[in-house]
Amino acid sequence: MRDKRSVDELSIDELERILAIRKRAVRQERLRRYEAQGRRLPTVAPLDAQPVSDPLPDPQQHEAAKDLPPVEPPVTYDLTDDVPRFEDEIEQEAIRRRRERQPRQSDTLRDAETGPRRRTAFDRLLLAVEVAGVIGIVIVLVVGGYLLVIENDRIDELEQKSADIQREAEASRPTPSPAPELRVTLSEHVLPGGHYSPDQTGGIGAFNLDELPESVRPAVMAQLTAPQATVAPPQPVSPVRIEIPRIGVDASIYGGDDWFSLQKGVGHLVGSANPGERGNMVLSAHNDIYGEIFKEIQRLEPGDEIYVTANNGRRYTYVVRDKQIVKPTDTWVLASGSEAIVTLITCHPYRVDSHRMVVFAELREGEQS
Repeated sequence: MRDKRSVDELSIDELERILAIRKRAVRQERLRRYEAQGRRLPTVAPLDAQPVSDPLPDPQQHEAAKDLPPVEPPVTYDLTDDVPRFEDEIEQEAIRRRRERQPRQSDTLRDAETGPRRRTAFDRLLLAVEVAGVIGIVIVLVVGGYLLVIENDRIDELEQKSADIQREAEASRPTPSPAPELRVTLSEHVLPGGHYSPDQTGGIGAFNLDELPESVRPAVMAQLTAPQATVAPPQPVSPVRIEIPRIGVDASIYGGDDWFSLQKGVGHLVGSANPGERGNMVLSAHNDIYGEIFKEIQRLEPGDEIYVTANNGRRYTYVVRDKQIVKPTDTWVLASGSEAIVTLITCHPYRVDSHRMVVFAELREGEQS
């Protein structure tokens, strides 16, 4: 039975025995070939040689391998090959095979050196990429900041130009004249002193808008609700006091005959004559509200005296000439004229106030200023 083990599985001793057997078989085959060709010389056997009784034993049953199991030729080694293989060749082949199975140290060293070199190159590549990325970010930030500064400067410049243009436009714009204050002169539409009857308002004084044309009522209402301007102080010749002994009147006179002036006392129509002057001095007061100062002027008769004192202390005497009941719109009674007279005006009848009671008095002769 042939040994089927490979050469790598045989020991050195087994390989040496097999090699010796192989050499012997090859040598015998060569001798038989030479003998057949007539090239073999006859040999003399030594004296002590023993006769060979048996042919050469089967190499597989050689005495050197009697204690070994039958040797079969390995799969990768043919013992019948005509080319002889010597011990050093077999040994070298075995060594070569073992080296092939083991990684060569040089390859290991080369791999060990190549690995770090490859890793180092990769790390350097990564470092280069990171450095490039950081440089790119820095460049972007610097360029972006520069562009932002330029854009801000441009915006500031545009804003400055816009402000300059606006200032030039404002400077070249003509200054508008203040709109004239819309103020209604009541004496052009109605006689002073008009108000609703206290029986209608529960005793509360209220200006009578119904006596005015509808076109001027909103303006008059605005005047009545607007803050009042400071009244100019009286001049030396302005009337400041009135006395009517017949009906017991002794009251102060204030400049203006508007709704607010008549709440304080007797009002002097602005623009009318002063005491002692030529012209019509118009004085008015309420008859049933705010003191009822002119409540009894309808009792005055021609010849009754009225005393008016100026701010300079001079006292003038007026004598009643006539009295009339007129409509609130009969503004003719406010006409100035050329005579030195005083006109007293109040609502009439008492607590009805639908008309006006008007008393005319002339300056006594010799008292004209």
